[in-house]
Amino acid sequence: MKRDKNRPSDEPVYLISVAARMCGLHPQTLRLYERLGLIQPHRVGNSKRLYSEADIARLRRIQRLTQQLGVNLAGVEIILRLLDRIEQMNREMAELVTQTNMRILQLIHEHNLPVDPQSLLIRFERYEDDID
Repeated sequence: MKRDKNRPSDEPVYLISVAARMCGLHPQTLRLYERLGLIQPHRVGNSKRLYSEADIARLRRIQRLTQQLGVNLAGVEIILRLLDRIEQMNREMAELVTQTNMRILQLIHEHNLPVDPQSLLIRFERYEDDID
């Protein structure tokens, strides 16, 4: 599956101290979030944690939810799970729309139909949250 250019990279590159500094959090806070299942850094060996750009974005989202919107960590967990599911559904819907549009174009071509293909193609607008 190709990666969306607008999505942060999943490549683990930042040590916990760097990731914490980037987000303005204490490393112990990142460990707590990991224990609660809110973040899942890449593990190297038993102790070294590496965080990706996607992890940093998720940490910043958690920070915004808790500090600016006053959501407790249980609520954050629910919100993140719902947002992850919405993102998955967005990807699935985009793929279905692409496949359907390809089939529409194929049928127009096969049957030499005198129609403007643009008038028949499905348009899909992704849901984008504003929690970041």
